[in-house]
Amino acid sequence: MLTNEQIAAIDQFCQKKGIYYYDLRQELVDHLAESIETKMQSHPEVSFETALAGVYQSFGIFGFSKVIEEREAAIRKATRRQEFELFRSYFTFPKIAVSLLCFLLLNVPVYLFKIKNTEQVYGAYCIFLFVFSLLAILFVSVKFKRPMQKLVSLKHTGSFAAFIGLFQLPNLYYNFAVKGLEIDINHAQWFNPVMTLFCTLAILLTCARYHAYKSIYNNARLHYPLAFER
Repeated sequence: MLTNEQIAAIDQFCQKKGIYYYDLRQELVDHLAESIETKMQSHPEVSFETALAGVYQSFGIFGFSKVIEEREAAIRKATRRQEFELFRSYFTFPKIAVSLLCFLLLNVPVYLFKIKNTEQVYGAYCIFLFVFSLLAILFVSVKFKRPMQKLVSLKHTGSFAAFIGLFQLPNLYYNFAVKGLEIDINHAQWFNPVMTLFCTLAILLTCARYHAYKSIYNNARLHYPLAFER
């Protein structure tokens, strides 16, 4: 059984070798400690330092770099899968009701107030989505306390700033229809519903990412509480 001092030495060793993510380091420390214990039990004459060096050599010439790369790739893939599944759920019962309600709330005012100038509608949608994206970023930054130590599990989610680019879809759609296809949007009945659809999809994608981040964040706080303490 390794002592607390030896466990701390393994942790410091991992930091020196470039493992700066707290959660990944904890997993690696556990793995190294187990391997070192096994090695020292099999060969009692081997010192802790020699056993640590021997276990580290088993990672090859690239050391821990491959471990970091593989772990990040696995987490990134799992995060994107979780976000996609949450996004897809908005098109299944009962969440599809939320999607339809969002579409109607964005679309109905145009017909309710009989707005004829489609360019004004387009401008209103762009302003709404820009404000929505800023509020989403602000809400997440306030609601979720940033961990005091880096966590690889949170690296590939929670960056809602990227969605500001997503909200350019209505702008691209508008420019393609008006400047590319030279369509008179004020007489195109389909233009506003399609614009509303783009806006709805952008909002649903943001909601899916929020819930994915919330789940991953809460799981990180549960398993690595010390990473959030000052």
